[in-house]
Amino acid sequence: MRHNFLPGAEAEYLDAIRFYEDRQPGLGAALITEFERALELALNRPHSWRLVHPSGIRRIGLARFPYAIFFRVVGDALQITAVAHHRKRPGYWISRIENQG
Repeated sequence: MRHNFLPGAEAEYLDAIRFYEDRQPGLGAALITEFERALELALNRPHSWRLVHPSGIRRIGLARFPYAIFFRVVGDALQITAVAHHRKRPGYWISRIENQG
């Protein structure tokens, strides 16, 4: 299975990498590694993760960082709808999926 990002989700991911790399060299790379580990788990067993929205959105948390990946299966791909920090307001990303149809 392949994956793709909604534009807002990709921007969140890249912003988080920059934030951590600016904070401490190498920490951005550690976030990438952790993200890729969680993404691999989601790609291998997408329906194993907690359903958080009736549109099929599921959530998988990152172990080392206060982020979660919100995703859904669309066709033969995993669509990443948000890479959300735990302290952001819950559900802010719902408008992204409503705009997708």
